[in-house]
Amino acid sequence: MAGSIRESAFADAAALSALPAVRDRRWDALRRAARARLAPFGAAVLFAAIVVALAAPLLAPYDPYAQDLSSTLSGPSRAHLLGTDNVGRDVLSRVMWGTRVSLIAGFASVAVAALAGGLLGVIAGYAGGRVDGLVMRVMDAVLSFPPLVLALALGAVLGAGLSGVVIALGVVYTPTFARLMRGQVLSVKTRDYVEAARALGSPAWRIARQHVLPNAATPIVVQASLSVAFAILAEASLSFLGLGVQPPAASWGSMINSGRGYLQQAPWIVFGPGAALFVTVVGLNFVGDAIRDGLDPRLTR
Repeated sequence: MAGSIRESAFADAAALSALPAVRDRRWDALRRAARARLAPFGAAVLFAAIVVALAAPLLAPYDPYAQDLSSTLSGPSRAHLLGTDNVGRDVLSRVMWGTRVSLIAGFASVAVAALAGGLLGVIAGYAGGRVDGLVMRVMDAVLSFPPLVLALALGAVLGAGLSGVVIALGVVYTPTFARLMRGQVLSVKTRDYVEAARALGSPAWRIARQHVLPNAATPIVVQASLSVAFAILAEASLSFLGLGVQPPAASWGSMINSGRGYLQQAPWIVFGPGAALFVTVVGLNFVGDAIRDGLDPRLTR
């Protein structure tokens, strides 16, 4: 009894002494991320995009669906800062509402891919053998298709709409996360602390949850931060091709598609969503680079 109490006290003391070290590592990671090139610009763009997406009903000067046929193809003015489209809808209001669609599609699809791919990677890497071979062959089969072609096929099967886009992009990006997680698990599961836990008789699921997964998750976080920008571009591509969010709903890709026939007489229809897409993707790439620099201390300037 006394021995168990003494061991528990030692464990509590070790845990308390480890807290400052964990906090120091977190602050070091945050400082490295803040020192990354153009990280403040990326963070500002991401923050502005999130604010616009959440407050679009309050910030948009007009109803994005309201048509004013007397003001069709009007150029930028005080009343309409980015002009109007071919049916008189305010372009700025539709760009603001399209921010919500793009961010939901980007973050939700990457979250689906990270969860599904991470789970498959852990199972394949830790189980090994036939399970590993089966999971990886399925992932290789998915990777054999061009990403946009596979997304188009899945979008056609699932139907147009935001939910179909999220599922299609989630499936497309799942193999990337699965292969990355499997490689990390194969490396981590041979470490001494994993072997010690296995020798002490810990169940496989507990070893995977407490030791393998936390030490293999950092590359997944980095990959997820870099994949959001590509997912937003993919959503815009699907909407441009007619398999994403359908008009009259506001989406940057569908707005560019509807304005491409008026490039000579009303280029502002394409400029608004195109500029928003460009700035958001560039900002998200800077944020992803900063997260990578913060979580990988081996990277030096």
